Amino acid sequence: MDRVVEMYFLPPIAVARVGGSDTPLEAFVWDTDISTHGAHQTVIKPAVTLKVAADGSVEPYIPNEIRFRDGDQLRPAAPFFELWLKIQSGPDGETRDEPATPSLLAHLGVSTKNLQFKVAVGNCKAERRTRSPACSFIARLEVRGTDHGRKPLLAVSPYTSGETPLVAPERPIPLGSFQVMKPAAGSGPEVNQLGVDLSQIRVRFTPARGEVYGPPEAIAGPSSPVQPGEIVPAAALPGKIYEIVPERNRILNSETPWSTYIMDEKGQTDPQPCDSYDGADVGNWQSWGVVDDTCDGTITAELVIRGVRFVANARVLSGVPDFAPDRRPFVSLAGDLADRQLPPLEVSEKTRRDTSTEIADLFSRVFETATLMNLDAQRYKAVLINTNDPPPPNYPGLPQIGDGMMTKDDVPYVDLIPVELGSNKVEQESDGVPFRPLPYTDVARVAHAPLTDEISLQDFLRTRAEHVRRLIRPPYGRFWQLDQAPGKVPNPRFRDSRVSRDSLHDMRMPPFMRDSDENPLSLTWRDYDALMRYIALLEAEDAAAAPSQPSND
Repeated sequence: MDRVVEMYFLPPIAVARVGGSDTPLEAFVWDTDISTHGAHQTVIKPAVTLKVAADGSVEPYIPNEIRFRDGDQLRPAAPFFELWLKIQSGPDGETRDEPATPSLLAHLGVSTKNLQFKVAVGNCKAERRTRSPACSFIARLEVRGTDHGRKPLLAVSPYTSGETPLVAPERPIPLGSFQVMKPAAGSGPEVNQLGVDLSQIRVRFTPARGEVYGPPEAIAGPSSPVQPGEIVPAAALPGKIYEIVPERNRILNSETPWSTYIMDEKGQTDPQPCDSYDGADVGNWQSWGVVDDTCDGTITAELVIRGVRFVANARVLSGVPDFAPDRRPFVSLAGDLADRQLPPLEVSEKTRRDTSTEIADLFSRVFETATLMNLDAQRYKAVLINTNDPPPPNYPGLPQIGDGMMTKDDVPYVDLIPVELGSNKVEQESDGVPFRPLPYTDVARVAHAPLTDEISLQDFLRTRAEHVRRLIRPPYGRFWQLDQAPGKVPNPRFRDSRVSRDSLHDMRMPPFMRDSDENPLSLTWRDYDALMRYIALLEAEDAAAAPSQPSND
């Protein structure tokens, strides 16, 4: 007899993206442009997309093009989650994974009437800063497996006696919607179209429209006159005046701690970057009490089969639109999860082909990220972040941490900068050379473009091995690597959050980018480890292939 071992969602986590259009974004995948002038660059390619009918049933199709907006409204990215069962059967106890369908549930003695979904999504950004749960807002929903209508997720603030809710129950903030798709009846080939099993039970989360909300006072305010990374006195001249929140969305309560919050006050532990709220960098830095409709939360499925209760959980993250969908980041959520859960990549002669492909893909993603960056602005900001009184200490052998970062003085780390930029801008102009407003940005593309070719990359890693080892910023170490009492001088193989120099920006790769804790960004530990061992493998191959030296005998 078949026995259910586990019930789970695929994917277990997905990222939604807000948008004001009523039509969700169609599906696409990354592909390589192999056309004559495509240069093997990354492009997006339409993929199988599910169209949802009025009754909740789905129809798969492949779009001819990908449209990201309708008029001035962006299309939201609305992910689906499919329900799966792990079934055990037979005398040997083998297991198999099967999509949860009405026919499979009937075989197990239950139906979609016994299936229940629970959704909880919320926005707790203001709570994180104020430490007041009444400044968060949360939407909760319970839906039966037979209810295929689209359910709005209306969020309000939790509060108790003596507290004022930021979002009142009579004026909720929409955080999107949830819908249980109607599975097709039957089984077999007739319910499979374009590789999609239409009889499978699936749900969909559609994010909010991407709007901002505030109290009645959030009418108009100045933009910050401060360059990123700079701090000026409160008496500084304000910037251009903008509408803060549309009139229809001025529904929040202004009598909450969120409307009086100021970053870096005594006793606070602010998130990083700490100035990422409306009101920062302006006047006395007091919050304008504004929130957005991004959120994150969980989707849960519950089903009792033969007296055993099974629960499947998935997490959904609702964020802002992706401004460059055909550019792949070199550090991603998928990479972080792999870094946390998977063992180190095997790097050996046996895996050489796969490892070479992995490393080549990493450097291609580095180039794609570099094409999106204003490296000049990032460098300027990094210099300001590092600036302290007294200046932070540096140590021999490490890159510059002040104005000399990524200049001809930053030896031996600097390479192309002196050649590409010349000695100074005055000489460039006096010689009749056009002034380049973003010289560092231009050099970054010149440096990284050749490394998108796998053969050129291998040649570079073989001939510049020590330079690469020196130039790549090490990641933070694993716990087993850390000393109980680290000194002040950084370890060259990994960083330690207790060592102050490890938190300073310098020109090591990736340069002048910040992680979620406002520290200098690095590759994941897993990617860094694979790259270093791949370089060692190439060196070993070269040593083995080198002609033996003649004997003196």
